[in-house]
Amino acid sequence: MPRWFWAGLVLLHLLALGYQLGQRHYLFPDSDRYLTEAANIGRAGEFYAWPLSGPRSVQEYTIRPPGYPLFLLLTGGTLALPLGTLLLQNLLSLLNLGLMAQLLRRFQPSARVWGAVLALIALYPAQLIYANVLMSELLLQTCVVGLLCVGTAFLAHHRRRDALLLSLVASAAMLIKPVFYPFAAVVLAVSMWAAWQRRCWQLALFGTVPLLVALLYQGWNYQRTGYFHFSSIAEINLLRYNVRGVLRKTQGTEAAEHFVAATVRAGEQQPSFAAQQRYITAQCAQVLQQHPMAYAALHLQGMANFFLDPGRFDLVHFLGLPESSEGGLLNRFNAHGYRAIWEYLQTAPIALLLTLALVALGNVVRTLAFALFLFDSKAPAALRVVAGGLVLYVAALTGPLGAARFAVPVAPLLLLGVPFALARLRRFRARRT
Repeated sequence: MPRWFWAGLVLLHLLALGYQLGQRHYLFPDSDRYLTEAANIGRAGEFYAWPLSGPRSVQEYTIRPPGYPLFLLLTGGTLALPLGTLLLQNLLSLLNLGLMAQLLRRFQPSARVWGAVLALIALYPAQLIYANVLMSELLLQTCVVGLLCVGTAFLAHHRRRDALLLSLVASAAMLIKPVFYPFAAVVLAVSMWAAWQRRCWQLALFGTVPLLVALLYQGWNYQRTGYFHFSSIAEINLLRYNVRGVLRKTQGTEAAEHFVAATVRAGEQQPSFAAQQRYITAQCAQVLQQHPMAYAALHLQGMANFFLDPGRFDLVHFLGLPESSEGGLLNRFNAHGYRAIWEYLQTAPIALLLTLALVALGNVVRTLAFALFLFDSKAPAALRVVAGGLVLYVAALTGPLGAARFAVPVAPLLLLGVPFALARLRRFRARRT
């Protein structure tokens, strides 16, 4: 790999870290619960995401899995200046991008390819932003890149060592973000298929590890809350994002807000936390069953946002820019449609708009290149299957929540398409000539 490529990567991270240490905008709106749980673990051994001094809310026991709060506690994330955490997250970011560069190196990329990869990294500020804020995206990204490397090796060779590593990394991922909780079923299915292919049932045994971890964690949650579940964030997202979005589209904003408020009030009247969560789930399921096409459209829209959203929210909070009371582009679009986006574009700062336009262009190029990679027979089949599966899994599970932040864990994987897209472009030009 060219030295200038590595120098560019390091320089980008040093600039972002230096800016952060000067401005200290490392707390995002969702950082508080991670920090509170980390502090509670250190002081009282309590895995609880709200201050211990006030009345207890049962959902705060499981709203955040323990992985990232423990990471914060061990790396000094609860200090006034979390320098150790920020340094380590920047190193993880360089590690993740470096591993992707090593994979690209197998295809003997030219200097032009390395330049295109570096440019696309520079046009994806979310990578640098989340390396320098107290959020779990970079730690999860490390697990996803690990799943790609180990999963590709396992599909290609069916080795017991790779099967065990795959299960351990998948278990770590689910304890960082609940989105990887259903991935336990994927690991089990792939391991059983490989065991049948190799007639080695140890592979299937290793594949049960994430499932056992999930069951043990849910059992622990049952002891603490009386409800056998993985994370209370599931019901929150179901009601406040999925169902609210569907009702906004079908019945209007006022009806959507009324339903959410009424469901929350009725849920609070239930005799237990388990009954409350089951009630919310049942009410939401009823709405989604009544509007399946509206929900399908909302889900697909969220998946498109997942790949294309330029991340206005991330930039505004990282740079410390003033935030509008009406929220960002996605919030305005969900509430008022395309008219709200046009109104925002007429009032937003020009510099911010130009930056967002460049980032959006980079997102389009990276997504199209990755799509070409998935259907290019010159790329190893195992690599295409694992990379495509991971990206589509996270995009599909994120659904209506799709935004730039949620794409960070799989963003390095999209760079795999760059050499294949440029090669296809060269072949197209040669045919035209």
